[in-house]
Order: sequence, then C-alpha cells, then structure tokens
Amino acid sequence: MPEVKLKNNGCVKKSLVRKNGQLNGSSIKVDLSNKIKEEEAKTLELNLITKDLSSISDNFFYRYCNLFRLDLSGNKLSTITNAIESLVNLECLLLDNNRFKKFPQVVENLVRLKELSLKSNELTEFPESCRGSASIEKLNLSDNKLIFLPVTWEKMRRLKSLDLSYNYIKSIPTSIEQGMPILEMLDLSGNRGMIINGHIYSHRIKKFYCRSNKSRRLCFPEWIFSGKYYQFDELDFENSSFSIILIPPNPKIRVRVLNLQRCNFTSKNIAAILRDIESIEYLKIGNNNYCSEGNLFTELPLELINAPQDLLEFDCRDVGLPSIPPAIKNFISITKIDLSLNHISWLPNEFCYMEKLEVLLLSRNTLIMLPQNIGQLERLRVLEISDNHISSLPESVSQLKNLQYLDLYRNDLSELPEYFKDFNNLVGLDVEQNFIDTDNCQLLMYESLREANRVYNKSELRLNGPRVEQQSTYSSRSTSSLTNSNDSYESAFDVSCSMSQECFLKNDDNWDKEYDSSDDFDAYNPPVIDEIQWQYPRNVWTDPMHFCPADLHVPRTKDIIAENYARGKYPTRPAIVEGQFDDAD
Repeated sequence: MPEVKLKNNGCVKKSLVRKNGQLNGSSIKVDLSNKIKEEEAKTLELNLITKDLSSISDNFFYRYCNLFRLDLSGNKLSTITNAIESLVNLECLLLDNNRFKKFPQVVENLVRLKELSLKSNELTEFPESCRGSASIEKLNLSDNKLIFLPVTWEKMRRLKSLDLSYNYIKSIPTSIEQGMPILEMLDLSGNRGMIINGHIYSHRIKKFYCRSNKSRRLCFPEWIFSGKYYQFDELDFENSSFSIILIPPNPKIRVRVLNLQRCNFTSKNIAAILRDIESIEYLKIGNNNYCSEGNLFTELPLELINAPQDLLEFDCRDVGLPSIPPAIKNFISITKIDLSLNHISWLPNEFCYMEKLEVLLLSRNTLIMLPQNIGQLERLRVLEISDNHISSLPESVSQLKNLQYLDLYRNDLSELPEYFKDFNNLVGLDVEQNFIDTDNCQLLMYESLREANRVYNKSELRLNGPRVEQQSTYSSRSTSSLTNSNDSYESAFDVSCSMSQECFLKNDDNWDKEYDSSDDFDAYNPPVIDEIQWQYPRNVWTDPMHFCPADLHVPRTKDIIAENYARGKYPTRPAIVEGQFDDAD
C-alpha cells in the first residue's frame, strides 16, 4: 500500500489507506468507500515507483485530484491519458525510466506544473506544435534519443533549469538561442557529435555543463566571453576535446567553479582562457584519473590569473608538471592544493606563503626535500607526500601543530623525528616502505599517541574525515572507535596495523636474514619475490583526499621486478643448441 500525505486543517500528516478491510486494527467490517474517497481527495503526494505499471486509468486521476507531486518512475508507461488534466494542483511530475517515445503533450495543460522529469526514456520526437508548459521551471530530458527541441519552446519564459545531457543534440537549440529568458542552468554533457556554437539568449545563465564530449573536436564557446554574461556559478567542460581556442578581447567574466579537467589543454591554451577571467574560486585543470588524452603542461601560467587572492582550491593533478612558479605565493586565501602525480622535484620558498593552506597533496612526484620554512603553513591539516625521495624532514615541520593526516609512504626516510610525539592532533600516519624499523618504532608511537587522548571530531576536520564503509565485522574495538565519536578515538595507526596483518598474508617460513654468497644479485637469475595474496580490506577508505594506509599499497619490490620483467630489462640466457659443444676438447 503506497504511503501518502494528507492535509487536515492546514496540517500535513501521514496515513495508510486500505480500501476493503479493517482500518486502524478495527474488527468491525463496514463500508468505508466514502471515507476512502475523502482520504484520497486529501492526498498531496503519491509515489508509485517500480510498480510495473503499463497504463493508468482515468479514474485514478479523478480520485487523487488534489495531488501536487506524483512520482511514476521505473514503470512501463508509454502514454498518459488526458485525465491527468484533472490534477489542477500538480506541481511536480516524475516519469523517469519509462518507455515514452514521444513527448507527452498533455502536460501542456497542467497550468501549475513546475517540475517535469523524463530522464532515461526513449524520446525521439515531439508532437506537432508542441509548445511545452509555460509554467515549468525545471525540465529534465537527459538520457534519451533527442536530436532537436521545438522552436516553439522559446515561449517557456519560466524555465530555469534544462538538462539535455546524453542525447544526440549537435548544437545549442534554436529555442535556447531565441527564448527562455530566465534560464539559469543548461546541461549539454555527453551528446554525440556536439558543437558548442551559437549562444544562449538568457543573460541569467549561471551554470553551463558540457562534459564528456570527446566524439569530435570542439571550438571553445566564445559566447561565454561575448560581454553579455558577467558572473557564472559553474562552467564544466571536463573530459571534452577542443581543437580551436580563440578568446576575443572582451570584458572579463567571473567564475566561481571552472572545471577543465582532461580537456587536452596545453600551457598556451590554459593561458588564453585564464587571462580573460576576472576571478575564480575553484580551479580544476588536472586529470582526475588515468587517461591517454589529458591536459599536459610544461609550465603553469599562474601569473596570468586575475585576483589570485580569491582562489580557494586548485587541482592540477597528473599533468606532467616539472616545477611550480614563484607566483603561487599570491594565493593567499587558498585552502587546498592537489599537485599529485607530477614530476616536481622541489618546492620554491614562496610555496610557504599560503598561510591559509589546509590540504596539501604532493604524492607521486620526485621531491627530494621539503622547504625549510614549511612550518609557516600553520593551518595545514593534511600533508600527503607519499612516493617521493625525501630522506629527511625539516625541523620546521614541528611547528605544524594542527597536522592531522601525514602520509610518508615510500620515501627514503631512515628515522622519524622526535617531535612526532608532540603532534597531539594527529589522526593518521603512514611510514611504510621507508628505511625505518617499523616493528620497533610503531609500537612506541602507538603507545604515545594513545596516551595523548586525541578525540576524533569530524566537524572540526571540515573534511568529514576518512569515510569508512563497514563491510563486515572487523573487530569490536576498532569498529567502536570509528563509529562512536564520543568515545576515545583509537588511533589510525592501530587500524592500519591491524588491517595490514589481515589483508596481506606473507610466507616468511624460508626467510633468511644472514648474509650468504647466493644472495648476491645475478642478472641472469633475478630475485624471486614471494607472491603476496591480496584480500579485500575489511574497511574501505573511500575518500582519496586522505592518507592511504600501508596495507592498501602494493609492495615496492614486487612492482620493480614486475616492471623490469615487462620492459625486458633482465637479460635472458642464450639457448643451448644441440651439438653446440661437439667440437670442444
């Protein structure tokens, strides 16, 4: 029985309606048809999701005549009867995941309809003279087979949000170029053969999405810099390819979030775009996953960024960056920087002028040392420098009293500084794959950290901490420490240590710690590495922004041997041919 909401003297309450049978546990059988009709007439919201409905009778709409929200998603509907016009108060109609092939023109007569969703249907065409509902404010037509929009839709003067993603639309529809005067959000992501030409008539456009359009090379939309638009909330072109980037000399625009990840940009391309943007708060120009075609920068034109003091977050991950220019010191308000998976070997001293920096991600670079004045980053809470070549930490690291996550995995450290025990706010640490005797060092550090009585508080982190998904019973002590923030927090070292013992099963029976001549390296007989059996960890750390425990890293030696084998770095013995030594004395 569907759960509905009823209106009684201006109040909304929940009730379960049963047609024939007992009501509220009563054992008296009476005719409740009149009462049921009254209850149905009072229903305001009705959800009929995945009920395997192929049609809806006229009587249904007459009975629920006062609905303001109706959800019919996940059924087998292909048409809607004209009786839906009786829902004179309907404001929201959801028809996602059905079988509509033609736009239901009957919705034009719903004079109060504000939200209509036809996501994931089979829409290919519109009825003749389809004008749409003049009252609609939010329209979702994503994941269909549309190739155009009716020109008459330019009269939809109240439409604010239009989602046309993942269709077959090749250019900005004419109805958007000539009408929809208060349109604020337009999504054209994932269209096959998309060309972003033309313009948008609405001067109120705030959000424009054109993601995942790699089917052909695009021209960067010049209309954005036409002078008609001044402030955008978000411009998102992630995973789209551009062949021509010509920015006319027009008035500068302001953008809160600019996403240009994996757009095949070079330093010259990104410079042409940044110089005509007056202000940015969130700049994303990295590659957020491994791809064959992504951004590639030999240098960062940071000096061309106007109003660098407005920048709050900067993502330049995996772009082949060899160095960081000193102009980064102008980012005085920035809180997060991601420069992972690059080729950065050193950080300029100007890097430490960003006093508001809280999250610094520098994993998988070629750093050999950190700046001596890194202690000036007093607000730093997350420092990730795993997979580098750092052999020692500067003394100024001891000034990072707010440090909560520190990832030093796979570096060249031979010892840990004594001031680590003074980091009372430290929640996570990873020092595996260094030249450190972790068997002795970790136990001492665990004990000292536990005595610090640290309390894990997600609200204070402002990063929501590492989001842990409990997949099975792990251990009563570690589970309670992760789920109950009011109790004393068991340190992340204990969790990492316990997980590493359960997730990796090594065969150490034949381990020989004494030197033997047979241990010397032989190019024709590379060392045999014991295969490590991987088991899925009990707890999954789903946020890549935080440190990665040691057990989730693949052992370094195994990686090196496997990579050398793949490249043919180990020479092979010449095969002995039969009769080769017959002539030998």
